[in-house]
Parts: sequence; structure tokens; C-alpha cells
Amino acid sequence: MAMAYAMLSGKAGVCATASGGNGLTNMVSGVLEAYAACLPVITLVGRWGGSIPSQEHEGMGAFAECDNIGVMRPITKWSARIPRAKRLPWFMHRAFSIAYNGRPGPVFLEIPGDVMKADVEMPKYKPITRIRTRGDPDRIGKAVNLLIKAKRPIIVSGGGTILSKAFESFREFVELLGIPFLTTPQGRSILPEDHPLALGLCGVYINKIAKKVYDEADLLVTIGSRMEALQSVTFQYFPEQAKFIQIDIEPQSIGLNWVPDLAIVGDARLVLRDLISGIREKIRKRNLDEMPKFKNIVIAKKNYELEVEAECKTAAIPISPKRLVREMNKVFGKNTILCNENGCNDIWSYIFPYYKVLDQWSIVPMGEETCFGSGIAGAIGAKLVRPDMNVLCPTGDGAFQHYNKELVTAAQYCLGITWVIFNNFSFAGGWPQDTWKFKVQPDFVKLAEASQCYGIKVEKPSELKLALENAKKTNLEGIPAVVDVIIQHDSSWGPWGAWGSNFHTS
Repeated sequence: MAMAYAMLSGKAGVCATASGGNGLTNMVSGVLEAYAACLPVITLVGRWGGSIPSQEHEGMGAFAECDNIGVMRPITKWSARIPRAKRLPWFMHRAFSIAYNGRPGPVFLEIPGDVMKADVEMPKYKPITRIRTRGDPDRIGKAVNLLIKAKRPIIVSGGGTILSKAFESFREFVELLGIPFLTTPQGRSILPEDHPLALGLCGVYINKIAKKVYDEADLLVTIGSRMEALQSVTFQYFPEQAKFIQIDIEPQSIGLNWVPDLAIVGDARLVLRDLISGIREKIRKRNLDEMPKFKNIVIAKKNYELEVEAECKTAAIPISPKRLVREMNKVFGKNTILCNENGCNDIWSYIFPYYKVLDQWSIVPMGEETCFGSGIAGAIGAKLVRPDMNVLCPTGDGAFQHYNKELVTAAQYCLGITWVIFNNFSFAGGWPQDTWKFKVQPDFVKLAEASQCYGIKVEKPSELKLALENAKKTNLEGIPAVVDVIIQHDSSWGPWGAWGSNFHTS
């Protein structure tokens, strides 16, 4: 939840818990996901809700004693214990500074019992300074020349563009040269996907139109992405004829997977502004309609979307997951935050144009860890940040069983969220891997109702639209909704491209 809060607010998410098995160890997966997703989350362990011993009793077997720092150190940017109450201001200031600056990420602080009980006068609060760095001017100039000379450039926007809030700079940049763009899952919603230059996701979630443009590119520019395994198809999916410009705020991310022809270290928004200035000095502003390659992309996209629309009208029973995704997208439409969840549903909900994200800064994606439950619980954090927006979480039935206990949390706080269960009575069904069939499964409608939520089961395609509309309407009354949809056991790769089987075997 704190991770989703950080993703959608631009502020640090803060969560507090008790020591060891009473709290901290239950948070490990969430903190690890925030670490992989580069999101600022401050995690505190102290005396609330349990016990953490005074330092004089360390190692003596106190209740819930645990090496909390040892647990958290590998999955945070910084983990530390606050030894004295007078040091609290320094540690807290330092924690937020580290979480925000450079490549953002989670920080952990342990507050021993004797520190929490101490009385101390606090100094005047001083806000942290968020540092944004510009790129090397010489490298900016070289990048401008490469961009102007390129005949078939393509951009990949990563999570760094979102964290930098580079929305308008990114729009101006791609429209200035008419460059089509892809996103990573975390870079999705840098612009709405109905933008004429938007081609969807890169890597394993690429569609056939985007794949053709990507394969033929003579210049690849990545912004705020390390191009991890799912984005690069285990580091092997690079356009053969392309030069490579990598832009990232973290020097250690440069050349992590592919060695760039030109690297620029800096904040995404500031680097984009400098690139825009450099390009404007050399070329006049053109309308997108003046660019032949742009027209070709628009036509190809339109034809592909018509093809997908026809494909999704299938009346098959059990319901096709692609039909379900399209119906969700149509009913919830704009003003909707999509909270992605791991499982069979992501094969379709990640892939444009089966699901199109129609709002800027409107997605809670997973990090590279893809922890089951991130979307289910994250939807609650999302609704707290953006109460005026619809919040939609497509989830598999296996993933939903990891975190369905949070239905009561959503109901307690009157949070209108819709979880749509892609129910194929299996765990990991639809992913190209071993599948566990469920012989016993909860009645999700009864579970929803017992949690004071709205629940409905859907078995026929003709019932989908009304069920989703009722869920959305119920959400407006502050009531969470669960739509249990019985779908095909879809073992296909969907439109994952010809290299799908290679990705699996590698």
C-alpha cells in the first residue's frame, strides 16, 4: 500500500510495524518490491503493536526480538538503528533524503524501546532537499545530433520518467521529432496510450506493431530504465541496426545490460528539457501530420486496433480473458487507475491495445519481483491517494487468495475499488510454466459479501458489461466490489511475439 502511495503521489510512503514475526517479516516482500520498483518507502519498526527490547537487554531473548536490520539490509538503500532519542531528527532527515535522492528506494529504521520511551526536545523541522541533476552538456549535444540524424528512432520510457514527473517534457520531446515510444510496465502512463505515438509496452509484453517498429529502429533511446529481464527478453532483444542512447539518474545503471553508444546521467525531466532546447536550435517545429513515418504508424495502429476489437468479441464459454480485458477497459474507461497483479491476467492487461491506459500517471505496476498481492493490496493505497478516480485491479484467482484478507480493510475505510478475478481454477494458469489446478477454492462472492463488499459471479460473456457497470456504480457509494469471472484456461502466450518460447526456455 505504501508502495502504491509513493508511485501515485510522488511522496514517500511510510509504514510502521512491530519487530520480527509480529510485523517486520510480513513486510519483506512489499519492501523488496519497492526496492525493485525504485520507490521511496520509509519502514519503521518500534514498540507499537508489539515489543522491541531496550538496548541494554539485546540478545537476552526478549519478546519478538529479531535482527531486523539484518533482515532489511539487502532490500533497502539504507537500514539503521536509532541509538538515542536525540539522534531521531538526524536519522529521519537522512532516511527521507536517501529514499528520495539518486535512484529512489526504500529505507528502514529500527527504534529500540528505550529510545521510544525517552523524552527529548525536538529541534525545528528542516525539510529535505531533493536534488535533480542535469546531464553533461557535451553528451546532450551529441545526443541531439544522433536524434536529428536518425531515420527510424524509438524511445522506451521507464519508471524513471514517472518518478521525475517528466510528463509534459516527454510529450514535447516525442512530438517535436515525431518519435514513436514504448514503455516498460513502470513507465506506462507517462502519456495516455491513445496518444498517436504510443505503441504500448516493450519486451515480453510487446505487440506486433510495436515489435516491427522496434526491430527496424536505427536509434534506441531508453529513459529511466535498466531494461531488466522482462523488458529486454532476458537481455537479448535489441534492435540489430540501432545505436543506443541510455539516460538514467543512477550511474551504476549505465551499461548494466547493454553498453550504450552514448550515456547521459541525469534526472529524466531535466535531460529531456535540455534535449528539447538543443533540437529546437537546429530544426523548426513541425506538425506531426507533416511526417510520413508518423502517418504510417497511425494507419498501422488503427488497423491493428480494429483487428484486436474483432478478436475480443468472441462469445466463447468459458469467457476469453482478452474479451474480459476489453470489457473492463470499455466500462471503466478514463479516470481509472490500473493496479497490475501477477498471474494469468497480466498476459492481457499489460498488452496494448487489449487494455489501453487512458490517463496520465494512472498505473500501479509491479517491480521486477512481481510479488503476488502487490496489486490487490496496492489498490487500497491507490484509492487513498486518488479518491476521485476509479481503481481497478485485474487479478488471477491464485493471486487473489494471497491477499483477499484486505477486502475488510477496503470496506472499513469505504474505499470504492473493483477487483476482477480471472478465475481459471488454477495457480499460474496461462503462464507458460507448470500449473496447479485447484480442487478446492473459496466462493469469492460469499467471501466478498462476508467482508461487506459487493460480489458477483460471471460465467457468460453477455453478462460481463452489466456486472462491471454494477461494480463501478457500487464503488461510487464507497463499497468495494469483487467480480468473479470464470475464464478459459488460456495456456497461450497471447501476442507475445515469435520469441516467446525462447524467453521461456532461457
